[in-house]
Amino acid sequence: MVWAKRQPPGSAVQLPRRARTGLLALPLALALAACSATGGTAANGPAAASKPASSPGLRVTSTLDGHATLPHRIHWQAFPSVPATDVSEVDFLIDGRLGWVEHNMPYFYGDGGNWLVTSFLTPGMHTFTVRVIDSSGHTATGTVQASVTAPPAAPSPLRGITWTRRVIPADVRQATSGQPPPPGRWRLRIGPVGGQLRDPAGGGLLFDVGYRAGGGVQMRPVIEYPPYPNGNNGGFCRDTDPQWSWTYTVGDGGRTLTLRPAGHDPCGDRIAILAGTWTRAGT
Repeated sequence: MVWAKRQPPGSAVQLPRRARTGLLALPLALALAACSATGGTAANGPAAASKPASSPGLRVTSTLDGHATLPHRIHWQAFPSVPATDVSEVDFLIDGRLGWVEHNMPYFYGDGGNWLVTSFLTPGMHTFTVRVIDSSGHTATGTVQASVTAPPAAPSPLRGITWTRRVIPADVRQATSGQPPPPGRWRLRIGPVGGQLRDPAGGGLLFDVGYRAGGGVQMRPVIEYPPYPNGNNGGFCRDTDPQWSWTYTVGDGGRTLTLRPAGHDPCGDRIAILAGTWTRAGT
């Protein structure tokens, strides 16, 4: 994990209006950089018109084919018809905007084994396109139109509240990445899109949170969204974060939130940041 890569202050990533509701009123130009953020040929939109015409033998399919409705999270993997040695790049576009780029197989949105999390999209129909570019510059695309629904609401003790916690050097020593998270005051807010973290220097990330029966939560991978690249690319401790169940307790009349992994969460960076007691902002 590289914690130093940040977008300039004020360069906010603009999510749809519904998705922004309930998030921090702060930029979503977040700053946890990917362990393996891959480069693309464009920051947004379709490939340049100067590309050679598509080759008749070049095709691409994906795991979204045949889906009319997408779940909250799904693997989005592309399958070009040519060998990997002939593939220059695979692009993933959402509503015509570049969301992810892969150069090496397996070709997953969000990096190997990761997930497409649809919570940042407005409910309704959207267009999902995979585009393969071969070593000669020929292109082929596969497009699916599918609807998404609103994500599940967070439990009321967590919903829409900003929490703060001071991460100390002893916490940081639990981290497992080459560049552990910085100590200092962190902020956490769980809204309709997911969990939003902001680090002491003003960076952060947006990650998926699942809610379990009985009051537990599941910490899931970072939510990747267009345009690509952005400061949110990456994860807590590796490109594909392991999901793990955590428990939470709200105490002191709603003034504190305590998060603990239920068992051993293998992601040391996540433990260093999240595990412990958070205080409700403004109290």
